[in-house]
Formats: sequence, C-alpha cells, structure tokens
Amino acid sequence: MTLNKDRLQTYKQRIYSLLSSCKRYRDNYTALLEKSKKTEKLLEERSRSVTELTYKLGRIHSELDDEMETAKRIQEGLMPKELPEAVNLRATAIYIPAGKVGGDLYDIIITPRQKIAILIFDVSGHGIPAALITAMAKMLFANAIEKSDSPAEVFREVNKQLCNFIKTEQYLTAFLGVIDPVKNMMTYSRAGHVPPLVFNTQTSSVTKLDSKGFFIGHSALLNIAEYWNNDVQLAPDDKILFYTDGLTEGCSEDGKLYGAERLRDAFIRNGSNDIKILLDKLVEDQESFRQGTPLRDDFTLLCVEIQDSTYLLTDSGFTREDEPNILLVSSLSEIEKICSIILRELDKCGYGDKTIKQYKICIFEMITNAILHGNNNDPSKKAVVFYKVTPISASMSVIDEGDGFDYNNLPDPLSPENRMKDHGRGVFLMRHYFDEVLFNTKGNRILGRKYHGGK
Repeated sequence: MTLNKDRLQTYKQRIYSLLSSCKRYRDNYTALLEKSKKTEKLLEERSRSVTELTYKLGRIHSELDDEMETAKRIQEGLMPKELPEAVNLRATAIYIPAGKVGGDLYDIIITPRQKIAILIFDVSGHGIPAALITAMAKMLFANAIEKSDSPAEVFREVNKQLCNFIKTEQYLTAFLGVIDPVKNMMTYSRAGHVPPLVFNTQTSSVTKLDSKGFFIGHSALLNIAEYWNNDVQLAPDDKILFYTDGLTEGCSEDGKLYGAERLRDAFIRNGSNDIKILLDKLVEDQESFRQGTPLRDDFTLLCVEIQDSTYLLTDSGFTREDEPNILLVSSLSEIEKICSIILRELDKCGYGDKTIKQYKICIFEMITNAILHGNNNDPSKKAVVFYKVTPISASMSVIDEGDGFDYNNLPDPLSPENRMKDHGRGVFLMRHYFDEVLFNTKGNRILGRKYHGGK
C-alpha cells in the first residue's frame, strides 16, 4: 500500500511537471503567436514602406532619365548640324556617344576677318554639369572668336570668363586653329587637349601639332594659366585630324588602351582616302580593337582637308601677295551680309559716304549678275567674292561657275531701243562708279577697283 502511495505521488509529480511544461509551452506559443503577429504587422508596414520607397526611387530615376535625355538633346543641339562651307577647305565630323551625356563639342566658325576657326574641346566629367559647361563654353568661344583671330587670346578670355562662372573642380581641354585660306597657314593654340595630327599626302607622313598650354576653366588657374600661338604651313591636300581622348582611351577585352600610336598608324594607312571614308575607317579600326568592349567615354573626330589656294587665286585678279579676303555666296539673300562686311572696311579706311553708297550698288550688281545669270540661280553653285580694301584703293572681284558671256558686245542701256531691257545696266553702272572694270577671258569674272579720291 505504501509503495502504491509512493508511485501515486510520483505520478502526480510527473503530471504536475507535464502540466507545468504544457503551460510554459502554451505561454511560449502565445508569446510567439503574438510576436509573429507583431512581426507580420511590421513586415506589412516595412513592405508598404519599401513599396513607397521603390515608387519614389522609380520616379526619381525616371525624372533623372528625363533630365539626362534633355541634357543629351541639348548637347546634340550644340553640335553643328552642317559644317559651314569654307573657301579652300573641306570638313567632316563624327560624334560617337558612350551612352551618357559627355562634354565633347566641335565647331567651325568663319570669323569676321574671313578666316576659318576650327574649335574642339572636351569638358571633364559627364552628365548635366558637363552639358551646362559645354553650352556656356560654346557661347563664350563664339563671342571671343568674333573679337580676335588669335587662338591664345581667345583661350585667355574664355578661361577668365569660365573661372568666374565655374566654382566646381571641372575644367575643359581645347584646341583652336585659325586658318588663313589664302596663305594656307594655320595659327593654333592648345589648352591641354590631345594634339591634332596632320597627314601630308605627298609623303604619306603624319606630324603632331603639339604645344604648351593650360587647360581652361578651373578656378585655381585664373591667375596662372597661359597660352601660346604657334603656326604651321599647310600644303594642298593636307588633312588635319582633330579628336577627343575618348577615341584613344577605348579599351580591348584585356584592358589595353587603343592609344595614340595605333591612331597614328591607322591615320597613315587610311590618310589618302576621302575625308568621310577616312573617318569611317578610323572608327572601324577602334571598334575592331575594342571587340565589343563598352566605351569609357564619348569621342569626336573632325577632319579638314586643305585645298590649293594658288589655283583658287589664278583667275581672281589678285595674287597671293595681295592677300585678298574671300567669301562664298550662293543666294541673293546673302548679298546684304557681303555688303556689310566690305563696306565696313571702306568706312574704316576713310572712304566717304558717297563712295560707299556707289560701292554698295556695284556689289549688288556684281553678285546679282553672278547668281542669276552666271549660275542661273542654282543654289548648288557658288560665286566666290575676293576683296581687298586699303586706304589707297578698294578692289573686288566675283567669279561664278557659269560659261561666261561676251562682255565686249553688251547692249547700250541708254539707247532708246534698250531702255526697257535689263541687259547691260549692271555693267554700265559699274563702269560709271568704279575707276577700273576688268573681265577675264571667259567672261565669268568681273573685277572692279575704286581708288580713294577717284571719280
């Protein structure tokens, strides 16, 4: 009986222990269930927060994409849609984007002194800041080139302006060459930019246009940056390759750079091609080297080809020693611009109002005859205007692409039978106002000369 009581007591203790354990398990389960509910609620709250944050990040990303696309369109809008036609020079360009907004820009500007300014620059960094600086720099360069034919002076002015505007660590490298189309001489300055290459067709050799010069726009350089002019004599058919360093920094699969030497070799191999084919070949060579490796940076190629200024002057009535200015015109709408350029020179040299008015009439007649009668009003054809104004005389000649005419058998506009006809009036006025009027043998060039104080 005693043994049974002991067993019963032991069973009771075990039962109490099991009940106690069950209670603990139940309490723990209840606590875990409560915690699980709290965790589930927290996860729901976090999920909502993540969803909201994802939405906000999506909006920010979309807005940033829109801003980058806008910046890209702005940058592309700054690139010349068409390079201006320049006397004695052909040009073509290629811009290869790297999928993001960069700071490359090039331009060809005909200066007020009728020289050809060739500009290329590269802003450090990418994105919207680079695009903004690119836009600002383009305007500053255009304004400075209007005032000076000296590349070094242009760089000094632009550097001063940019240093005052830009308060970040960004800067730009640039190269500016100004070509005299008669002398075939280029004056250039380099502001830390990669040196352009010149291909000589006669020798199939390449030279580098290297020179000293600080980069532009960093505020630390405001008082110490300096730039220098250099000159290079160019020959007919020479090709000048301007580019940005994104070209040479293209990488192969194993991380090697395309580099300046490979570019030089490719330029030598392909330099005899037409300039458009030449640039295509250079891009193909770099792409073949990269074998699909993404570009690190966008890059620009600009190539100009020099033509023969001696041939250009052969039938102009001027010599190289005269150093005439040269203009191209293809439509009547451009005559006012031509007039303003030439008449401004007469005014500077002290010609009187009466002479300037007479000269303006002659300019209109010469160019109108060349466009309407010589070129048959064909906009694809050009009339070349040569002029030279000094305090002694003002000379101007116009050559069209027509077959010419017999200038010795022009009708007399003063005779009764010709008074209602247009033929001959322009030449009659020119002979009346100019001191000399000369035609070439073919009859597609007329030259007029007015002496200071002449008739």
